[in-house]
Amino acid sequence: MNFTGNTPNIPPLEVVATVLWQIWKNRNDRIFRGTIPSARNTVQLARILQLNTQKWSFQDTKDKKKRQLPSPQIWVAQVEGVFKINVNGSLGEGSTDGVIARIYRDHSGCLVRGLIKSVRASSPAMVETIALLEALSFVERNRYKEVLVESDRLDLISVLNTADQFSWEARALITECSTRLSKLPHVRLVFCPGSANVVADWAARAHRRKELPKKLACFPPRNLWALLCNDAPALGSAC
Repeated sequence: MNFTGNTPNIPPLEVVATVLWQIWKNRNDRIFRGTIPSARNTVQLARILQLNTQKWSFQDTKDKKKRQLPSPQIWVAQVEGVFKINVNGSLGEGSTDGVIARIYRDHSGCLVRGLIKSVRASSPAMVETIALLEALSFVERNRYKEVLVESDRLDLISVLNTADQFSWEARALITECSTRLSKLPHVRLVFCPGSANVVADWAARAHRRKELPKKLACFPPRNLWALLCNDAPALGSAC
């Protein structure tokens, strides 16, 4: 991946340091949280860190208004009255048996509702798109006033917020997502790095291992509760 593109040149040593720092964080997540490192997420997060450096250290004033602040590296609660839905999809290598997860939390970080189910998909891009479409359908049915939907699939978020290209396999699903978003002006769709999406990611993987209870919100397993407490320390008193 080209880390510099059309932006001002960054010293090579700084690029290397950014990537190494993200690899170190992934190593810690693997040891202490049991997550499986992903090369795609590592590159994406390193890119976000680099953009942050560019914005505050090397940003050209003419381009300043065109750029957005990088996404937070951790899950961030919203103000009271705004709900957040994190979505994730998981697909086994060489398999069409996928799993999608939708984690719905309030401003305090409490798990309000969760949906994890098996789906058929031909690619990781498709299963992630199905997960997003399920979340939008859920919001549309329940008519929530203000919702933030997060996914760690950067290319999926880009294609829905801009005119970027995406996997041809998910083209029909993308069209449906766009249609639903046009009817939901109170819904914001944003990218979040994998480190801010660990609950949905864990839930999808645990479902594939058949380790989740049917009533996820009422009886979250200990591992899931630990991740929720890590995202929202205020919950720790009940852990």
